[in-house]
Amino acid sequence: MENLRPYEEQIVNEIRSLPREALPKLFRLLTLVRDEFLRPEQAQSPTPLSAPPSHEKTRQLLAVSKGNWAQDIIAEREDRL
Repeated sequence: MENLRPYEEQIVNEIRSLPREALPKLFRLLTLVRDEFLRPEQAQSPTPLSAPPSHEKTRQLLAVSKGNWAQDIIAEREDRL
């Protein structure tokens, strides 16, 4: 983009029109957007696994778990909703 000034002015005007209570949330959103553009290679490529997942390995992990993992997942989802 050659002429960024109109965008900058519009962004500043939008920020000024927001209530003060919205500024912390706006800051978090801006941080997310910045991270998306500054680290695109990390966001697009998944982390490499040491070994490919297998049904046997998953079965073993579930067999040795001490808690009820299904209930943990359900509780975590309910927390997010």
